[in-house]
Amino acid sequence: MGPRRKTSIDVRKFILRLLKKGISYREIAKIVGRSHSCVQKIIGRFKSDGLIENKSGRGRKSILSDVAKRKVLKDIKIDPKLSVVKLAAETSRIMGKSVSAETVRNVIRHAGYSSRVARKKPFISLQNQKKRLEFTKTHQLKTDNFWKNVIFSDESKFNIFGSDGRRTVWRKPNTVLDPKNLRPTVKHGGGSVMVWGCMASNGVGNLVFIDGIMDHKLYIDIHNNNLKESAKKLGLDGNFIFQQDNDSKHTARNAKMWCLFHCKQQLHSPHSPLTSMS
Repeated sequence: MGPRRKTSIDVRKFILRLLKKGISYREIAKIVGRSHSCVQKIIGRFKSDGLIENKSGRGRKSILSDVAKRKVLKDIKIDPKLSVVKLAAETSRIMGKSVSAETVRNVIRHAGYSSRVARKKPFISLQNQKKRLEFTKTHQLKTDNFWKNVIFSDESKFNIFGSDGRRTVWRKPNTVLDPKNLRPTVKHGGGSVMVWGCMASNGVGNLVFIDGIMDHKLYIDIHNNNLKESAKKLGLDGNFIFQQDNDSKHTARNAKMWCLFHCKQQLHSPHSPLTSMS
């Protein structure tokens, strides 16, 4: 009898994906070109031990029991952001003996997990998700001519010296004051500037630097001096559609009254589309 045909990790993962879709063992075997018993063993091993690879028959016996491995994989499934250091510490406490982070890392890797940087995604509450979906459904069939007449507006903060976030540096002992290891700052902060701007399908309107705190009075003043001028610059007549989000400055009584008298058509969105473009 010839050597057994080895099933790669990618094929094993594919088998598990097919199983998740509700495909039978026999159909999976036909799709991947493996025997029914082979597919059955791969799925059975994953269900019992959470492992995709075969258990190694040589080398040092694992310090972790099957129960401990399943606990690690259960924890990582519940919270993928858990660090292996914390998992190792918790596993050591439960087992009553030292378990290294590398041991835990190997268990996770053998189960088909890979360490990756989590992608950033803006937090949107369930309430705002519903509002955005409702807005999308209401406007999804609007024509190009409708959107060509929309002026989108928003205020935003731009950092002009560095970033608001924390920054780290790799340094050796006694080099804390080395210029390369310092984060430069400027007097009186100088960190950011607020601006108001607007745009349409064919270009951008005025850009206004905001001096002081933006409230509804300053908001009205900015629009008095810039909105119609921007519409003219963009080639739009007085029938343009003015878009703004539901920021408290925009929904203040005075601001609403100003828009009522100066903007014949308005488009209120739950958030500013310009934010998604920054």
